[in-house]
Amino acid sequence: MRELANIYKETKYLDELFLLQYDIKSPEFIQKNILELLVEFGELANETKCFKYWSKKTKNNEKVLEEYIDCLFMVLCLCNIMNISLEEDFPKSKNKDIIDTFFILYKYGIKLNKNLKKETIKVLLVEVIQLSKLLGFTIQDLEKETKKKSIIIQERLNSDY
Repeated sequence: MRELANIYKETKYLDELFLLQYDIKSPEFIQKNILELLVEFGELANETKCFKYWSKKTKNNEKVLEEYIDCLFMVLCLCNIMNISLEEDFPKSKNKDIIDTFFILYKYGIKLNKNLKKETIKVLLVEVIQLSKLLGFTIQDLEKETKKKSIIIQERLNSDY
């Protein structure tokens, strides 16, 4: 997980900006954050077209990466709220299939709504990282898109988006 250090640092900075305007650690915010995470998983699945066996259109990797970063940011926000360090032990993913990985992400995302636990968030992070590999993204791709998304988020926060 150490390869995510720069991205985690950036999301922590964004979380600090959100804290200036919102109580992101309140139960209400966390519940909304979890619902948003599930929505983002759906948006990402839609962009990957992994389930659209009837579609002849190919996926747009830029849009997939953009949606992927939204998911990663949401999971890292939860890591930040629960004080999870990238130095901790994390489980290993055995998933080799994109569709199976989405089902696991939904399963553990839904579990969070009932019980916000560090171990559940750690599984989510591992599986989100595994998904990036299955989608063919490198850490450099993720860092580059993180910088782009961070600028957009900061602009939105400053403009009452």
